[in-house]
Amino acid sequence: MFTRSKKVLTSVAIAMLALTTSYVIPAKAASKNVTLEFWNYWDGGNGQALAGLVKEFNAKNPGITVKPVTFPWGDLLPKLQASIASGKTPALAATDIAWMANLHASGKLQDLGAALGGVKSASSDIYPQLLTYSIYKGKLQSLPASTNNLSLFYNKDLFRKAGLNPNKPPKTWDEMRAAALAISKLGGGVQGMEIYTGVGEGLTWQFQPYLWQIGAGFLNKANTAPTFNTESGRKALQFLVDIINVDKSATAGQWGAFDKGLAGMRIDGSWMVGGYRDNAPFEFGTTALPIPAGGSPATNMGGEQIMSFKGSAASNAASIKFIKWFTSADIQARWDAKTNFMPIRASVATHPVMLQHMVDEPALKAFVNQQKYAQARPAITTYPAVSDAFSKALEPAFYGKVSVAEAMAAADAAVRKALAS
Repeated sequence: MFTRSKKVLTSVAIAMLALTTSYVIPAKAASKNVTLEFWNYWDGGNGQALAGLVKEFNAKNPGITVKPVTFPWGDLLPKLQASIASGKTPALAATDIAWMANLHASGKLQDLGAALGGVKSASSDIYPQLLTYSIYKGKLQSLPASTNNLSLFYNKDLFRKAGLNPNKPPKTWDEMRAAALAISKLGGGVQGMEIYTGVGEGLTWQFQPYLWQIGAGFLNKANTAPTFNTESGRKALQFLVDIINVDKSATAGQWGAFDKGLAGMRIDGSWMVGGYRDNAPFEFGTTALPIPAGGSPATNMGGEQIMSFKGSAASNAASIKFIKWFTSADIQARWDAKTNFMPIRASVATHPVMLQHMVDEPALKAFVNQQKYAQARPAITTYPAVSDAFSKALEPAFYGKVSVAEAMAAADAAVRKALAS
């Protein structure tokens, strides 16, 4: 969990109060036709949902044309960094929360608190943990556009075949390991579970909840040193390594078998619910992430933040108008209902559209219930390098090339180096 000093809390309060009166675009700015490029990585159903909302905004706001530009996830941050260096930034962008520290530090983002000063807004009911990525040096420079977390998906058909109760998914690490072993004995290429082992943020993002649950943590409160290379941290890694190399219930490097009905369990995000509902060749369920004996519930908080890069007066004003509209409770409720993202505001969680969506998509219940346990990744400029270094050091352990102790020691050294860079 993160903490804030009284000074930071005061800054947050001031920034949020600045979002509590109505915003009016200056007459000169409003009189100009302006096109706003909106860079993002939302594709598939999420991209279609965004396109539909943008079309609606454009129709309701003559003179403003928001134009979504979609990049692959891995390309967006480098593209934005290149645009900042060249001075040719887009008007709007929505990016992974883990990248926000770098973008805040660029000095190119609009101060939303100042731009929205005197505007009445529901921003005061944004969940506080999401503002970890919104505030920079006391300034509100971005707003949450979406949020999500990780839960356990499981294949009810394979549970039945393995003699497991499909209505009683595992609640503990030991139960999850036992279920994976039972399912793996079905044969026919079926894996007990899938464990993400590829180098990059995917591995870090999936492994951090294990560290938080067992009390090892990832970085210290100041985000200046790693805390994971402890007895409990090594126990967390050993747990997954043993599922792969001792039980043979999972295979290092494999990802995608669950989609085909060839794996019993997988940890993934709420955005997968709609796809599995429509396309999975099996009955699936979701449940909270299992926890170790004596551990505490924890999951990883994901999502995106929306921001406006400084530009002309017309561009700045139009961008603010779009951000205010897109982050409003009514639009967010519809956005979440189409994408299966989690609410960024308390008012979205109780919105009629969202309440009905929970009825229509019961598999989302696990994610909604877990949101209060979602923890924030370090909001520091070095986080991408830290995550990359951490995952590279851990990967060999999943293949049995190094011991858990060696992998964690290497990760500790690599993360310290990344933090100092």
